[in-house]
Amino acid sequence: MSEDVYTARWRMLALLVAGYVGLTLNWFNIASAFTPLSEDLGASFSQLAFLIALFLIGYGVVHVPAGLLATRLGLKRTLVLGIVLEGVGGVLSGVAVEYTDLAVYRVLAGIGGSIFLSVSVSAVSVWFRNHEINFALGITGGAAFSIGAALGLYGCVALTDAVGWRTMLILCGAVNLVVAAAVAAWFATPVDVAGLAGAEITRAGLAKALWDRQLWIYGAAMVGVYGAYITASQLIGEYAIDELGFTSGQGGLLGAVFALAGIPGSLLGGYVADRLKNYRLIMVVPFLAMSAALFLVPVRSAPLLWFLSALIGFVFLFSFPAWLCVPAEISRVDAEHIGTAIGLMLTFAAIGGFALPIAFGKIVPTAGYGAGWATLGALSALTALIGLFGRKGPAPVAAGASSAPRPTSPTGSGTAGAEDQK
Repeated sequence: MSEDVYTARWRMLALLVAGYVGLTLNWFNIASAFTPLSEDLGASFSQLAFLIALFLIGYGVVHVPAGLLATRLGLKRTLVLGIVLEGVGGVLSGVAVEYTDLAVYRVLAGIGGSIFLSVSVSAVSVWFRNHEINFALGITGGAAFSIGAALGLYGCVALTDAVGWRTMLILCGAVNLVVAAAVAAWFATPVDVAGLAGAEITRAGLAKALWDRQLWIYGAAMVGVYGAYITASQLIGEYAIDELGFTSGQGGLLGAVFALAGIPGSLLGGYVADRLKNYRLIMVVPFLAMSAALFLVPVRSAPLLWFLSALIGFVFLFSFPAWLCVPAEISRVDAEHIGTAIGLMLTFAAIGGFALPIAFGKIVPTAGYGAGWATLGALSALTALIGLFGRKGPAPVAAGASSAPRPTSPTGSGTAGAEDQK
């Protein structure tokens, strides 16, 4: 690979990092508005928990369609569409008059986030396939994901105090619109990887992207794990405030610790996965460790809670890059269909992300936080064990297959695909 192509792939990664920060900023910032939002709109604890699930409704239902859209319209156009939709959903959330309005706008934001995330995994995969792909996915799906979540969970607490929850949501949505403009202006695709500027959806390619056994195994393994992570990330601060007497600032900081611990976790997990190539081990063991930590949350020890918050964030993101890499490495899905394949897996994850916050919101008012955390721990452990049936390492590359972008000119002018010349 020439130096120009090497440099290009890191420039593309930088744009995707900005997209991920915007994605999770507009996803998790709603938790920073829970207290004033409940006062202004009269939302109950169950309704606040349901707002988390509402984002996951939109987030979950369009993952597979987003992959198909990327195949048909092209990678770059679909990336921009997803970022714009989430940004618009964020801005509209800030002008919601009633809880029902806010609920609709959170679904819209989730749809945009779903489109971006599905297609961004494909974008990273085509630039980094066989070149530190797990580490690159750790940077985007782990470190950038965590930075945006931390800003949403903690930074937006101060922003809400300063300008109010409505203006906070509008400003966060505007961030995504700026990122969308940058991606539209500067993102490119590798010219030698076919189908990235738009291609026909073939029956064979679609079958591989939707029915590969490994996609279903590792997708199902994530259902309870992902749902527990999403629930804990946005409600562990509320738990600390309600049960341990934390201030709202301390609760937000606890959520930030939860998110920021994922940065070293994702980078280390991606680095280890690139070298060890034992995907099953790298996924299942951290999943089970996270489940064990969830059982310990209601011990009611503040120092332990800070440690557990960091531990849960670290171990989940340690495994996440390897999980995102399943379509490209374990299943060897064609480049133009990776978005659809990861969309299938993310749909499994979104089922848990939708169902578990609702369950937690129903259990806590009636049976207490202890029962809620135990439920998260049990369900995450149960689905994590499904991963034991998955393939251990990467599938062999088919003879004559091209699995990584290669330079097409010594000047690097071949780094942009046909889509980006239009």
